[in-house]
Amino acid sequence: MRSSFILTSFSALALSFVSVSAQTTSYTCSEFFVPVNVSAATIQLNVAAPQNQSELTSILTQLAWVDSTYVQDVTGSNTTLEANYKIWSQLCVPNDFPENGIVEFAIHARVVFSSFTFYYEGSIFSFVIQGEGNSDKPDGIQDVQIGTEVAVAAALIDNLPSLLQYGKIVGVAHAHGSVVMIALIAEKGNIFDATVLTSIAEATVGLSAGLTALDIQIASEAAPELWSDIADTSYTVSAGPTNDQITYYFYPFFDDDVLVEVQQTRGLLALGILLTLPTNSVAQDYTHPLSVFTGEHDFFMCGGDCDQPQGNFDSFPAAVQGLFPSASSFDVNIVENTGHFMFMHYSAPDTISSIQTWIGQAV
Repeated sequence: MRSSFILTSFSALALSFVSVSAQTTSYTCSEFFVPVNVSAATIQLNVAAPQNQSELTSILTQLAWVDSTYVQDVTGSNTTLEANYKIWSQLCVPNDFPENGIVEFAIHARVVFSSFTFYYEGSIFSFVIQGEGNSDKPDGIQDVQIGTEVAVAAALIDNLPSLLQYGKIVGVAHAHGSVVMIALIAEKGNIFDATVLTSIAEATVGLSAGLTALDIQIASEAAPELWSDIADTSYTVSAGPTNDQITYYFYPFFDDDVLVEVQQTRGLLALGILLTLPTNSVAQDYTHPLSVFTGEHDFFMCGGDCDQPQGNFDSFPAAVQGLFPSASSFDVNIVENTGHFMFMHYSAPDTISSIQTWIGQAV
């Protein structure tokens, strides 16, 4: 029998998931820190942490200019970062989990401090990347970059067999986590037996407008109740619930209580991430199944209209197939009446059920 498990800190959202999680299995969840040693490909960024909010706003403005060259102007030489981090992690295992069972490796979105997980008849390992939550928060410009995110994820996968004996591993990622997972697969090839990417498109056509709408603020000043202990002004948060709604949600297909609760627990966005966002790499050596789920009105990824064709592909999300030319199978699902934070919308239970079904068929 197919079983499902939802872990969420959002009480209002949890109520909407009752129909999905009606049939449950008993799980044991443990939280812990994983020490990781990484050798990460990073970029020397020739920019200092902003001295005040006005300087941060100026950086954001220059990033949004037409034909902006700000990133190129501050990009220095490639470098290698040798670092040690403590990464907050969680492992949930069914009490009857077999030695050849399926484990999901989940990479969540940036900005969402509290997240959720779901899986199909298996275990799940999730974590909070460096520069977020309870994990280490190193220099938000030189250390917290896409390259270090990829290196941390790879190190955690290497460590996973020491935590759990399993048969197959499925990668599941959401939003920015999908960007990281694409880069990880491009580097490592068949690191997963199957992969689910959510809230993703090949070209992030709404990125500039989305970042502008977020109106990022210095975290320690804008959300002192959460981040007063962070002296590094390169750590930022979104300005408020209206900003979040513009970029992450599609009205009226979400619960206002969810919007407020997510905003009250808003996570961090380091400048180093914004300045090292990659052009998605082609994962030439990935030969396993892959599925994409993206909201129809994803503002960040599609500028609010994901049904627009891109090149020879029927839609922006469908163009992700071009990044995985050797995948054994590929399918794309555009979820109606849904924005970038697709699992915070009323469509979430049906989307989760579809993902569970796909995983069961793929592995």
